[in-house]
Amino acid sequence: MFSRRLIDVEVAEWQFDGFAWLIDNFSSGSNLPDSPLFLPTPEYFPNVNWTARTYAGRIFDLVKSQCGFNEGDIFDLEPQSGRPEASLGGLAMVETRGQTACGTYQMIPAKYGKPREIIKYDAGLENTPAQLVATFAHELSHALHNRSHQDLDIEPELYELFTDLTAIYLGYGVFLANTRFEFSQFTNADTQGWQAQGAGYLPEADMVFGTALFMKIKDLPMETALPHLKPRLRKMLKKAYRQLDGHEDEVMALRARVPPEFEQEI
Repeated sequence: MFSRRLIDVEVAEWQFDGFAWLIDNFSSGSNLPDSPLFLPTPEYFPNVNWTARTYAGRIFDLVKSQCGFNEGDIFDLEPQSGRPEASLGGLAMVETRGQTACGTYQMIPAKYGKPREIIKYDAGLENTPAQLVATFAHELSHALHNRSHQDLDIEPELYELFTDLTAIYLGYGVFLANTRFEFSQFTNADTQGWQAQGAGYLPEADMVFGTALFMKIKDLPMETALPHLKPRLRKMLKKAYRQLDGHEDEVMALRARVPPEFEQEI
């Protein structure tokens, strides 16, 4: 029998706890996250052609600003050679060549002044602007963790998952979910078939649930995101909303949560 839940209760509780930490460290008051739900529309990404090669620096500057960084936060943005892809051939066999990241974040401490922060990304993503947005949101989430008020106490094996959750908290859930796993057709001189590639670390269902949680906290209707999600993800979002209907207390607690540094002002 199919489960009525999109994700396990333990995973949902992990996300509730994660959002609480994120609100405590990066929100400016109650009834937050601060960010809107970012969508691939001119309102948030003016002059971006989502089906054509895009100048990566422009996307990066937009995402950097949306994440709350300012001109004093300087990052070295470096393209790197592409990552391996998994091919799905005519016999429906998946060839796994290993998984590498779409991007990386590195902070180099400085003896004097600010540390150097480097973000590298797969140059091939310039042909897929939505993946660029998801990648930059993830890598900038690493940088945001280094600016938190509280230490992030998390198991190393969960850190990249939490970084995805951070990007969702920042409003990029639609982008992360849509680019988590993609199929495309390929043809060359002697073969043809399908290739698969993915971005991010959380499973699709977890990403969609996190996006639904973000939207519930913001009191956004499902219809805000549904037209911008892939068909299979729309079904997941509806299921996530139904599951969250059973967690109204947790959602309301997050919606009303006030970061410690603002408690005295209320």
